[in-house]
Amino acid sequence: MKKALLFLFATSVVFAAGPKVPYTHEGFYSTDKVQKAVHFVSVDDIKKSLEGKGPINVSFDIDDTLLHSSGYFIYGQHYFQISGDKRGAVSYLYNQKFWDYVAENGDEHSIPKQSAKDLIKMHLQRGDNVFFITGRTKHSKDKNYTSTKLSKTLQRYFELPKEVYVEYTADTPTGGYKYDKSFYIKKHNVSIHYGDSDDDILAARELGIRGIRVQRAYNSTNPQKMNGGYGEEVLINSAW
Repeated sequence: MKKALLFLFATSVVFAAGPKVPYTHEGFYSTDKVQKAVHFVSVDDIKKSLEGKGPINVSFDIDDTLLHSSGYFIYGQHYFQISGDKRGAVSYLYNQKFWDYVAENGDEHSIPKQSAKDLIKMHLQRGDNVFFITGRTKHSKDKNYTSTKLSKTLQRYFELPKEVYVEYTADTPTGGYKYDKSFYIKKHNVSIHYGDSDDDILAARELGIRGIRVQRAYNSTNPQKMNGGYGEEVLINSAW
């Protein structure tokens, strides 16, 4: 079992572009048998907190926030590694052919999370505007290709009234910000950002907006992060 876990973390997907910040609160990992008391919120809690407010803009990370997409990354570990690359087990993340493969599939083999469905449904019912921001790299041939393919899948999975353009950060901060999603959160005048990574929460804090943690799936190839580690709100039952 220990060997299996070591292999899992050795080949994990790593999306973390901004400076590391030590956790300030006692949180929990999604894989912990006992989940410690943190600032849990439900979809209904979020809805109630927005009562009396007009439509707002909200943004979502994609991998492990909206979708169980680890299958693509496991495939990448086996078929898109760069031979002799010093980055070893994660070298496939620097292989444009891998990102082209993911883009051309448009996540049609990923599984949408029920918690994300419930969350987006609530925001749509409120009349809020939804935006998607991912740390992935775009398709090499067409600037908008991946956005079109993936956004159509997201529209179908989450029953969106229209196709929503997807912002790609390539895990690279821009616009003078510390975190890769900060520029795009600001661009769309977002009031609430949802994400599973530390950088999602820290990007929201960099802009002084509300960042809500979504729990990673138990079987994600991404290393588990400390839910509530910065004292942030954590969406309850959101690992699936």
